Amino acid sequence: MLAIILVAIVATNCKKDQKEQPNNLAETYDVSFNVNSIAQDGTLKSSLTDTIICDTLKADYVVIRLNGVWDTIPVFYVGNYLWTNTIKLAPGSYNLSEFLVYSNNHTPLNKLDDILLMATPHSGSLWSGYVTTALNQSFTVVADNKNSVKMDVVCFKPSVFAKFGFTYFYLNQLVIRQQWFFGDFCIKDASQYNNSDYHLQPNWVTTGYRDAPAIFKIEVWRGGTLQNTFTNDDAAHHYGDKVSVTYGDYINQVDQFTFKLYILVKQGTMYNFVLFNTWSFNDISNIPIGIDNVSDFILGSCYDPANPPQLVLAPWLNLPVTASYTINGAYAPGSLGGYVDATLGSIGSGYDIQNGNYASWCSDHQTVIYVGSLYNMDVYSSLYPSLLPAFAQVQSGKWAKINWLFNHQDWYPNLKWYEVQQFIWLYDNVAWNGVADGGVPALSDPLYPTRAQLMKTNADAYGVNYVPSPGGWSAIIFVPTGTPPNATVAAVQTMMVKIDP
Repeated sequence: MLAIILVAIVATNCKKDQKEQPNNLAETYDVSFNVNSIAQDGTLKSSLTDTIICDTLKADYVVIRLNGVWDTIPVFYVGNYLWTNTIKLAPGSYNLSEFLVYSNNHTPLNKLDDILLMATPHSGSLWSGYVTTALNQSFTVVADNKNSVKMDVVCFKPSVFAKFGFTYFYLNQLVIRQQWFFGDFCIKDASQYNNSDYHLQPNWVTTGYRDAPAIFKIEVWRGGTLQNTFTNDDAAHHYGDKVSVTYGDYINQVDQFTFKLYILVKQGTMYNFVLFNTWSFNDISNIPIGIDNVSDFILGSCYDPANPPQLVLAPWLNLPVTASYTINGAYAPGSLGGYVDATLGSIGSGYDIQNGNYASWCSDHQTVIYVGSLYNMDVYSSLYPSLLPAFAQVQSGKWAKINWLFNHQDWYPNLKWYEVQQFIWLYDNVAWNGVADGGVPALSDPLYPTRAQLMKTNADAYGVNYVPSPGGWSAIIFVPTGTPPNATVAAVQTMMVKIDP
């Protein structure tokens, strides 16, 4: 049935509190419905199953839609006559648009197996001619009277529901389920967010590092259709409180749900909700929760590793989608401490990388890139490697281990540019064989002693799933603009620079 019906009679197993409507009981009067079951001929009662259900099960309650509001009313029998309990209504005119008669199927405490026995057809439907009270039905409540409304019903059969005029009608039992979410956002410099809704949070610190409650939204999708969106981007949630997410799960079918988590972050000079995570499940959520029954997530690395939240997201880097990339002058080495010097351009304001010169390294040793040529590049964060084209993903853990080295160079005093480049090439998709190449000395060259193999051994031991801490370094990756996500071969050398995330 329509979700709104089932919230009333299945999910919450409640009925309207008659003490709440209306406010002044002195101005309301009793109204009851006399339910008249129409004697049906073979046209209506098309199977023995219909006869057994209608003739053997007794009604226990009716569900009505009165002036657009759904309500559930118990029923009782006086001999063979069926009446509803009285409800309180103020004098005036009312419109009754649905009238449904249910049996509790001898299980009054279990609403999930209740059976729709009878219903009033709608005007113009094939079966409306059998009743004198076809819907919609209007009636008037008169002051100082005990008002009675007669309603004709006929035996309901789901296979012929269209004959009742319920063009949208289908009996489906729905449970409203709930899950709570809360998030943290590790902001490196709060001043970058002083113009966003984050600054509306209580006790906001305007400068410096900030572990802030995340402002986020969660989209609920069922079977590929967006059902609802829940957010804490409002004053009622103090711009960051926990969020209650509810969703409707149909009992008699398998529902496929997708929850999409968007977090408010800075992109250039703008503040946007960016998709960070997707959960998918059937029917009942399997999204992990903590001992407080809340699913906690964190964007960044400002948490106690001994007590992590249920979801840890890598630090956010405010990067442009594209940039120009040019190798300037000589390479092997560059003048800034890298394998080459790179000039970045076509970058708007507000990003974590800017137009200018950077020390740069290459990720692969088999593909060509030309000095002095300007390349239009797509820009990626190494902290989200699953977004990279396929050829840049194939080496498991490669980027985490490169970031580990960028943040542990103090382990290797007087580290040379070529040692870093050798280390990176040892993680190439086709591992470098150690022979001198592209101005990089061989691993065995006695004139260039190297610790590249030692660094790889340590990275393999300590750099698995490594995420830089606030104030650390992270690789930013450049591939030619428009490279397909499924590309298995690089068209140009995959280049990188490092920045503080």
